[in-house]
Amino acid sequence: MVSAFRADALRDPTEELKELYTTATSRDDFPAVVAAHFCRVFHSSDAFKEIPPLNVRHPPESYPDRSLVRFRAMVQDTSSSAEMYLEKYQNGTIGGWGIEPQSQEDDARHDSVEYDNLRECTVLWAISVPGESAWSSNELDGSEAGPSTSTIPHQPTCLHKGPLPNTPHIGVKVKIYDGRAAESFKSTDVVTFVGILSSEPRNTEFSDQIEVPTLHVLFISPDDYSSVTRSYPSSNTSDEPSTTTSPDVMQVRDQLLNWIAQEALGGDRDAAEWILLMSIARVQSRNPSLLQPSLTLSHFPSPAVPAIASPSEASNQSLPPVYHPALFHVLCEILPLTETLPLSLPYLNTVPFVPESKDEDLYAGALQLPKGSVLLVTEGGVSEGKLQERGLMNVHALQEVLSSQSLAYSFPFSQFSFPTDISCIVLSEGRKSAFFKTDLVIPFKPESLTAMDITNLYKSAEDMKLPSTDRLDAFRDLVVAAQRGKVHVSEATSEYIQQDFVIERQQNKAVTSEDLIRRMTVAKLYTLSMHRPELTIDIWEQAKAFDERRLARLT
Repeated sequence: MVSAFRADALRDPTEELKELYTTATSRDDFPAVVAAHFCRVFHSSDAFKEIPPLNVRHPPESYPDRSLVRFRAMVQDTSSSAEMYLEKYQNGTIGGWGIEPQSQEDDARHDSVEYDNLRECTVLWAISVPGESAWSSNELDGSEAGPSTSTIPHQPTCLHKGPLPNTPHIGVKVKIYDGRAAESFKSTDVVTFVGILSSEPRNTEFSDQIEVPTLHVLFISPDDYSSVTRSYPSSNTSDEPSTTTSPDVMQVRDQLLNWIAQEALGGDRDAAEWILLMSIARVQSRNPSLLQPSLTLSHFPSPAVPAIASPSEASNQSLPPVYHPALFHVLCEILPLTETLPLSLPYLNTVPFVPESKDEDLYAGALQLPKGSVLLVTEGGVSEGKLQERGLMNVHALQEVLSSQSLAYSFPFSQFSFPTDISCIVLSEGRKSAFFKTDLVIPFKPESLTAMDITNLYKSAEDMKLPSTDRLDAFRDLVVAAQRGKVHVSEATSEYIQQDFVIERQQNKAVTSEDLIRRMTVAKLYTLSMHRPELTIDIWEQAKAFDERRLARLT
């Protein structure tokens, strides 16, 4: 019976909704009944992936009106006013979910509103997930999604609501009829909405509004359908926590570091290891504050091309060409969410980093990214010139993300800070970043640095040498699992670390408690990268030696 419901829902979700309303034993909370019914029909993973995806490859215009689709999206704007709808028309047929009166007679009756039948739905603006890598998108959409169904690139109706300039995205007005399901949504949440796709005026209060893609939500899928997941630790298949690391995990880790070093970092193995640790770092706690560290890879050369912008061009509105480092292409192959900020003076002075509300409409900022993103900030395009007001605001905003994992949203008469969870890696040509203070700095030391070597640091994605499919899958498994892993510190290890710190302070008065916190964070990340559930004394010593090699480079 469920499979019959599924076929009917896929073919004509509107008729399935009407039939459900007709046969419902109770209509007291019909939106909850709708959510429960459709969630049950598409409960299994195979059934869920039969629902066509809405994304850049399958944009709104590629579907017939009122098709059933699933939209994995980032909530961009929650400030829209709620909208009212009729739960049912006077002839007893269902209202809501974009269902219009069935005849002219019903339409005439519609003008005479029975206020007892008025209900409220939540309205959000959601966009395709910024920075989502191609492999992650393919895994979540499934093979059933098929190739692109659109021959013409999608043109978003509201370009200003996409955070990344010159990056294709899908923007959709989302209407949620189940009020309890919509209560917890916040900006940058990643959610998969399943519903009926149509188009409506962007703001129903004004008749001259442009038509925008509109999704009438039937149900909201579990979190597992919105992000890729892996088990941690991968070597532990029993119920008891393991204190050893599978040789296979260490072999995969070693091969991953070698690949990052050779393909993107001129053979600098230590730099590759720091990049790995920053890529798996996440906010652990906000009270007490246990945030991921930020990293500057200093002495990283600029691309071997003519100057990207001269001082006289620094205030020009047009953005200079972007030369992505090979490191960005590597990160795209192993991380689910990663983006780059190619800094130049024109970019800083013209591209908004902070979301800003204008006329009750939230314009996106480049830092409005989903939690768990890894942001690669490149300073190779920066030349002499002047930072204008927006540029100064942008630098301050990114520094706040680096320091406190918070981003201020700008409103006409106030600002409100919202929590972020973005790991940041800065590539700087100098001995430190030109704009930002990061928690960690490691000088870049490639095996050699000829003009050809610099060119290889900025080679295109097409020129990358990728591992075999199986090996690349193993790299992704290691990294994704480590991002979500937890590390335990036993009482014995904790006591050893404290004693070790006391001894170090006796030998060097310059050592502070901040050094201990930094080293503890590094040690936990080191443990995660090895897929070990517990930080042991042995791993502490390894991580300590690893951090000391970084400090030695600085001197």
